[in-house]
Amino acid sequence: MSQQTTDPPLSPNELSQSSNKNIEQNSPNYRLLFEYKKLSELMIRGLYVIPSFNSIHEWHCVLFIRNRIYRSAIIRFNVVIPDDFPESCPSIKFLTPIFHPLIGPEGEIDLTHQFPDWSPEKYMIAHVLCYIKSIFHNPDKYDFPPLNTDAYNLMKNNPDSFQKRVSEYVEDSIKNVYDNPQDNAISFSREWKDKNQLENAKKQIFKKDVGLIDQLSELYSKSKLKDLFK
Repeated sequence: MSQQTTDPPLSPNELSQSSNKNIEQNSPNYRLLFEYKKLSELMIRGLYVIPSFNSIHEWHCVLFIRNRIYRSAIIRFNVVIPDDFPESCPSIKFLTPIFHPLIGPEGEIDLTHQFPDWSPEKYMIAHVLCYIKSIFHNPDKYDFPPLNTDAYNLMKNNPDSFQKRVSEYVEDSIKNVYDNPQDNAISFSREWKDKNQLENAKKQIFKKDVGLIDQLSELYSKSKLKDLFK
């Protein structure tokens, strides 16, 4: 059985070694397409990622937290990929309100602290996604300037109160799971009327890798996928 990876076993140098004849290497989106396909080989369990129906430069994500302080949280966020990617780092926008020292009131997170030397030779989007998962498993590991000072102070000085506040946000994330954002590629069905159905869906995600390419057959026609990468 494959082991869960915490650091992507990928190198951007694989780009030059790719033998996929179906991808035109001179395409502006070749790098992005390569990363998207390689991401499906990783084991970032509990993470579900699908590109926006409107643009390959926006990926819609849901992260299911399995353990530790944010256990049971269901967290939506978007990966926003700049036009000059991979020269510039993507940005992350959290859609689910969550009480975390590194996440601001508008759902923003500063990636420059973790990736101060971002370069296409060193990092891929998979590194960003692994980091996002890590901040929920180990919120006290990263001593970066906080974007939520209340969360930071409670975490450092009053862990019990911090846990209580986090639990309140976790409960809200579960309660609001069916409030699907408009035009989001990932939707949860209101037909799941009991918690067991939701838990079964979560288990299926946990068993899989990042759930990218394997899910496309259900969501995209070949022509739509081709159009996304034009």
